[in-house]
Amino acid sequence: MPDLSSSPRAGAAARYATDVLVVGGGIAGLSAAISAREAGAAVILIEKAPRDQRGGNTRFADAQMRFPHEADEFGTRDYTADQMFADLMRISRGRANEALIRTLCDNARATAEWLTAMGLEWEQGYPHTAGYRRSPKSGGQGLVDLLFRRFDGMGGVVSYETAAVSLIVDEQRRVAGVRCHSPEGVVDIEASGGVILACGGFQANVEMRVRYLGRFADSLILRGSRYNTGDGLNMAMAAGAAPAGQWGDYHSAVLDARSPKIECGVTALYNYQMGIFVDHQGRRFLDEGEDFRDHTYVKFSKFIVEQAGGEAWCIFDQQAYQREEFARAWRPVGPPVLAETIEDLARRIDVPEANLVETMTGFNAAIQPGAYDLDQLDGKRTLGITPPKSNWALPLDQPPYVAIPVTGGITFTFGGLRCDTLARVIDTRGTVMDGLYAAGEPMGEIFYYNYPGASSVIRGAVFGRIAGRDAAGRRA
Repeated sequence: MPDLSSSPRAGAAARYATDVLVVGGGIAGLSAAISAREAGAAVILIEKAPRDQRGGNTRFADAQMRFPHEADEFGTRDYTADQMFADLMRISRGRANEALIRTLCDNARATAEWLTAMGLEWEQGYPHTAGYRRSPKSGGQGLVDLLFRRFDGMGGVVSYETAAVSLIVDEQRRVAGVRCHSPEGVVDIEASGGVILACGGFQANVEMRVRYLGRFADSLILRGSRYNTGDGLNMAMAAGAAPAGQWGDYHSAVLDARSPKIECGVTALYNYQMGIFVDHQGRRFLDEGEDFRDHTYVKFSKFIVEQAGGEAWCIFDQQAYQREEFARAWRPVGPPVLAETIEDLARRIDVPEANLVETMTGFNAAIQPGAYDLDQLDGKRTLGITPPKSNWALPLDQPPYVAIPVTGGITFTFGGLRCDTLARVIDTRGTVMDGLYAAGEPMGEIFYYNYPGASSVIRGAVFGRIAGRDAAGRRA
């Protein structure tokens, strides 16, 4: 990269220049960097992590993506951009920024095809989600590696172990670059086209978690990268960017409670709807069959953490355990607890025996007739108990019983920066900040309360691609 070290700014050991500077090497940053290179811009991508830990949250994810497509692609039903828009707006309770959501939905398919053209191979998701999502065969790690190879092959520059510290803002209030901490010391990297913040939320920053989410958040299991500590958000707001979105909420998942506390990756149970949850008193506390798992796993995990004592048990019998779908939908980190009787199960998981017997026998007795079908909301429900189970209610009566301890972790935070549909950051006056973009997790106003499954990685890819292209068009 061009070295201007003969005239470094005060406090910097070296000074570099490029057209577009991308902060962060997950899906959003890589999409931005590749898009800018495709548009002819010189690009530097700085990655806070060492090379072997690069990739942000994406490297820890399955990286499933929701996007519109026709029924004949995989023999499934149509899923249109309008349907995707309706899903995302409904799950946000109408609070998401409609212009951003429309941009995401209208560009999702073209972005998936763009990734395919770079060599990404897909596989079909679970039957009831196959109408709207696909999975990279190589997962998030493979996706990250593919895009880094692509960027390297295009002549892009990556600087590892380089953390953005503050934005460089010139006399005209234009964002002109970033001051960084790097292996060579403090360096300034200037960018004539713009700076793209794609460096995650604040989920790995315990102080910020407690400040914005609440005191319970200090002990949350971190699912993704330890390097996502809110740096981009803080430096942007210090320069005048407007915060936006739901800063008091976050993405989570129902995890094996024995998961590693940091960077645990995918240790989730996505088959909980086939059984029941009980708390430490042996009582059910939510409707496990409320909706498909894509619309409940974030909600339920946060309920466990915030309202059910932080940890619970998910219980199944052999009707569930022996099904093909069961093994595909869980990633426990240790063996389950097995027991031949409810009483023995209660002793093994240390809940009151009488309570668990009452819970499970009452649940079994409340189940109504009907066809059991995991691929749709089958209406096979309970009657006369609270909470009910609205779908997929089968008796738990075929031992040995299977139990897994569960909790909720944190994947990423919902709060971010106010942006327009070109991913340009807006300041507290409502004005576009010249030269500053955000893509992926640093964007606000996308997710609220809950999370529509498979929509975050595609969000990063769509807005990263848009930001890279726009920034490249502004270069000097």
